Amino acid sequence: MSPALSCTATSTDWRQFVPGPVPISPHLLAIGTHQLPYNRTEAFSTTTHEILEGLKKLFRTESQVVVLTGSGTAAMEASVLNFIGPDDRALAINGGTFGQRWADLCKALAVNHDELQVDLGAELDLESLEIALAGGQYSVLLINAHETSTGHLYNIEAIGKIARRHNVFFIVDAISCVCADTFEMDDWGVDVAILSSHKALALPPGLSFIALGEQAVERLASDRLRPKSLYFNLKNYLENQQRGQLPYTPAIGLMLQLHVRLRDIHEQPLTTLISQHRQRAEYFRKAIQDMAFDILPARSSNAITALSCRDLDASEVAAELRDRYHLIVAPSGGTLKSKIIRVSHMGAQDHADVRRLVSALGEIIASSNPQNVYK
Repeated sequence: MSPALSCTATSTDWRQFVPGPVPISPHLLAIGTHQLPYNRTEAFSTTTHEILEGLKKLFRTESQVVVLTGSGTAAMEASVLNFIGPDDRALAINGGTFGQRWADLCKALAVNHDELQVDLGAELDLESLEIALAGGQYSVLLINAHETSTGHLYNIEAIGKIARRHNVFFIVDAISCVCADTFEMDDWGVDVAILSSHKALALPPGLSFIALGEQAVERLASDRLRPKSLYFNLKNYLENQQRGQLPYTPAIGLMLQLHVRLRDIHEQPLTTLISQHRQRAEYFRKAIQDMAFDILPARSSNAITALSCRDLDASEVAAELRDRYHLIVAPSGGTLKSKIIRVSHMGAQDHADVRRLVSALGEIIASSNPQNVYK
């Protein structure tokens, strides 16, 4: 039996610590077992309006949010299609896999762009960014609030100030940041922000959300840009959402789960949810601080911890955690495959789950080389 199948068959024995999909609360999973309602009704329109208001609170914006059926990459592509025109030139901050995704989207869609490379897990040099934007050749800035491949959290507030100073349209992938870390879209001058359902929102994959600041709404209304896409035409979504509907059939079951999840977060509230992520992250990092690991990023998100495994092969550590302990962590790809494992702090997990993972990591290091257990 494969690890994936055995995990499904004995779900109570397994714990998942990957950056998505994350563990989901049972009461939300239960909603997915219900028969779906017809969505072209007044009742579903009411649900949609309530979802939109709830999402605005997550992004911390007073403007508009679009709901897409698609992954976070779909929302990234829709943002490039709708907000970057032939007269624009974009600067993509590339500090890992998902910074590279902005660059790949620009290439695929024939968008004029350059990349500002950032060392893996390192801080973005704000002075270099200021110089790049001050030249006037860039009209759009693309970045990931949290580079999920390395665990690094960018200083979006400071970067937003630089973008505003130089009148640069600011698009932020906040997919694994919102709900895990503080994110203040309006206050930080973000023009477009992106979220998906299966990160800190802790729902199944399949929905993504694009929050539009005032300048973004104005761009759509101006007809300056005409996206060569039917499904990803965001102006069409905004028009339909006014009546509580989406232009095409949405993931109805996921929207019902989202409706309840947003209500739960509002009652919690959001600041408490962020604090819970921070506490789990701090608890884990403190517990492994005397082990033979290093934390990769200069500035870590609450969402995940990226661990350098020093003398051990990271992919082998991940495999042993899975096969021996029924604990699923995420190895990295590319040049980091043998060096980094990523431990998620998102979703339905508690300190007992974290203790189990810490104990397993200690045993793996001890069995490999007792001298390597501690720094």
